[in-house]
Amino acid sequence: MREFAEHIVACNGVKIKDILPTGIIEGSGKPRLTDGQASIRDKYLELEHREDCGKKNVNIYLNKFVTNIFKLNKRHKDLLEIAAYIFAADRRTYRGKPDDDEYHSWSRAFHFHINVRDYNFWNKQEIKDLLEQALCFMTGDHSYKFKFHKAGSDFPTNIFDTETFVVETPDNLRVALFSGGIDSLAGAIELLETTNAEICLVSHQTGLPGIQNTQKTLYNEINKLYPGRCSHYKFRCGLSDTPSRDETQRTRSFLYTSIAFALAKEYKQNCIYVYENGITSINFAETQDLMNGRASRTTHPQTIRRLEELFTAIAEEPFTIHNPYFFKTKTDVVEVIKTNNRLDLLDSSVSCSTTRNKEPGNTHCGKCSQCIDRRFAVYAAEVEKYDENGLYHFDFLKDDLESDVIKKLLTEYIRLAQNFAKQDIDGWYEERSSEIVEMIDFIDGTTEYERLDKLYKLCQRHSEQIEKSIKRMRDIYDSPYATCKPKSFFNLILGPRSYQQEIKTTIIEKPKIEKEVPSKGLKKLVKETCESLIKQKKITEVSNETKKKRPISSLIVEELKKNNYVITKKNENTINDYFRKFELRIIKEKSGNLVVEDNHTAR
Repeated sequence: MREFAEHIVACNGVKIKDILPTGIIEGSGKPRLTDGQASIRDKYLELEHREDCGKKNVNIYLNKFVTNIFKLNKRHKDLLEIAAYIFAADRRTYRGKPDDDEYHSWSRAFHFHINVRDYNFWNKQEIKDLLEQALCFMTGDHSYKFKFHKAGSDFPTNIFDTETFVVETPDNLRVALFSGGIDSLAGAIELLETTNAEICLVSHQTGLPGIQNTQKTLYNEINKLYPGRCSHYKFRCGLSDTPSRDETQRTRSFLYTSIAFALAKEYKQNCIYVYENGITSINFAETQDLMNGRASRTTHPQTIRRLEELFTAIAEEPFTIHNPYFFKTKTDVVEVIKTNNRLDLLDSSVSCSTTRNKEPGNTHCGKCSQCIDRRFAVYAAEVEKYDENGLYHFDFLKDDLESDVIKKLLTEYIRLAQNFAKQDIDGWYEERSSEIVEMIDFIDGTTEYERLDKLYKLCQRHSEQIEKSIKRMRDIYDSPYATCKPKSFFNLILGPRSYQQEIKTTIIEKPKIEKEVPSKGLKKLVKETCESLIKQKKITEVSNETKKKRPISSLIVEELKKNNYVITKKNENTINDYFRKFELRIIKEKSGNLVVEDNHTAR
């Protein structure tokens, strides 16, 4: 069993007593620490964004963001600071070497201590649970814990930043995330072409000039084409004192959506738009040995649903996150830009996932999975001439494939598409069942079969488009009369059909961390689990329990086992007794909401 050392993160001035030194070692000037403190300090991180504290190591330009939209309530300010500190800790905390990223579990455990303005709200256990569940799923990390502390009074950022000031809202407004990539560009174009709405484009900026320039350039071009129709809101936040320790930034989607949510609520909107094609959102693992580290879930349907639940709780009214492109492929998204005659904007967008050490003069590395996906998509859509204006530092269609990494990425990308092509819906489901089960309840469709059919057709269309793309690449670059290049993509990957060769995969899943059921807290755990199942819509009606018929307790046992609790037969019977004997009872309120009542003292 793997032990997870907890990273303790103290934010915006919080001082943790257990970490403070007991004194100074005489003659050395170093703090005197107990053995326990020394071991904790190895995983201890202080993050501070305030200018007047002398220890600033994070940039969070909250005041500037608030000034741009005139006001932001205390709870929403807290949310943006919480999301920003989580993002900063994610960037500062090392996950592991590249091989760990691929072959070993690389989860982390975090315990955040954060000062907040709306102390009573953030300290509700149900709010902490929603935060923790969303973050654990989207990041693949082992655990997130939060201890919130009461912050001092805030000075208004401007004369309008008061609870009484009301921001004027246009009659028809849409708030959309805008990263500067192809998907968000296509989404903005489609909104502007197909609606008469005013569009608020929301961006996160870390301070890297390349990202800022991309977003600024695209926004200026869009503004020229659609004058007076859109505004660009930027929230800048990132590390200020040191570069990130690695490329992972899975918590960025939490930060991005939090920014958009806060803006939307100030403008009285109950929905934000996230544009991401379905193949990227699902992010099927190309090979089973990538099931742990590389399977990013930043816009996965379950991530979106968990964030919706959190934002609904914060807003205290229903809030939705809409991804109109979930049933589109990357090629379909490029076709949106093509159909609307905006291909001149294509080469200004940036899809590359490499955030540092990029060669000057190129906006794309040409070697990462996002660059590869983009190249295949533009060839399938037959618009490659709009995407080859010196964008790529490495061009896998023209340059020799020297790196084993790029060979593997290209091989597995095509292998995945080919596997889709060979499978009927049953074979496709059987091979991908564990991944499909994680999303099937969180996507649009009236029945499970309808949802499965939509997903299957998405994968089939992706496969067909990749095949079309390969044929077009060969027609352009691999003429029968062309000189053979031994290390070319056509000779090393397509020629020998390396993507058709069987591969030996090392299936290394996350270690199962078994948890003992608390001896005196089983009833409390059962009640919390039941409440969670109600929130997840897995329990939707009041049901009666008997010794043989167990509609509620069986779901709770299944959920506890899924969360790695060791449940004995005795535990199962005790849980059944709670509901059978009405010690715990699900009731429906007048509003129609289900709640769990505890009618007796806990066992």
